[in-house]
Amino acid sequence: MTYKYFFGSDKRSVPYLNFLSKEIKELVVVTTKPKKSGRGNKLRTNPVEDFCQNNNIVFKHFDGSEIYSDMDYGLCVSFGAIFKADFINGNAPIFNIHLSRLPELRGPSPVESAILNGNTLFGYTIFKIVQEIDEGPILYQNDVEVLDNYSSNVYEALLEDFIRSFKSIDFKSPLQIQEGDVSVTSKFVKTDYMISKEDTIYEAKNKIKAFDILGPAYIQYDSKIIKIHKYTEDNSDFKYELKDGNLYLDEITPEGKNKMTANDYIRGRQ
Repeated sequence: MTYKYFFGSDKRSVPYLNFLSKEIKELVVVTTKPKKSGRGNKLRTNPVEDFCQNNNIVFKHFDGSEIYSDMDYGLCVSFGAIFKADFINGNAPIFNIHLSRLPELRGPSPVESAILNGNTLFGYTIFKIVQEIDEGPILYQNDVEVLDNYSSNVYEALLEDFIRSFKSIDFKSPLQIQEGDVSVTSKFVKTDYMISKEDTIYEAKNKIKAFDILGPAYIQYDSKIIKIHKYTEDNSDFKYELKDGNLYLDEITPEGKNKMTANDYIRGRQ
């Protein structure tokens, strides 16, 4: 008997696993081992392992030297381990879900990079994993328009399209070589989330939308960090001056406080 395998480890993997665990009866989940982190250097499990534990789903920890002889094919979503050449060559095909239309926006942050570029047309690609990162042949691609392009909305829209399309995707069908202009994304760090006085309103709004999940974006205001979850076009008493005008804040988390509306924050300072 052969099984379908799912490889994932972070919170972006979980919605796909939630769907596939109900859709595929013969599903084997593979995730990364617990890592030491935080105070006391305690071992901490990842979101996929937590999801499996909470939903009585059998899983195993990844071993890069293992050959999964019962694997029909694998599906990989936001997996925190690298497949080396011996593992790739020794196992059945493993397909990765990448949230751009490859070869555009290869790398770790395609959704966020697309939003920073001002995109409202997004896409995803299911491709066969090869040793070169995000360069494998394509099984399936699709475009998804998201006009309200906060990253949380984009991730949700791409997932919903995958769910609608899944039954029509033939994982044994011929693959297509990637063609077109190549662009590459990089991993963001916390300082990338900061909105500075030198940003334009356009740039600041895109940061707020792009880092909706990874961040949030933030400003330094009266020597405090204020996280920004949403902006508004009007009706806000909290105006933040930028290079070419004012950014009107809507939903924020001030340093040391809970999430609140920007208007409530300003009223509390008066």
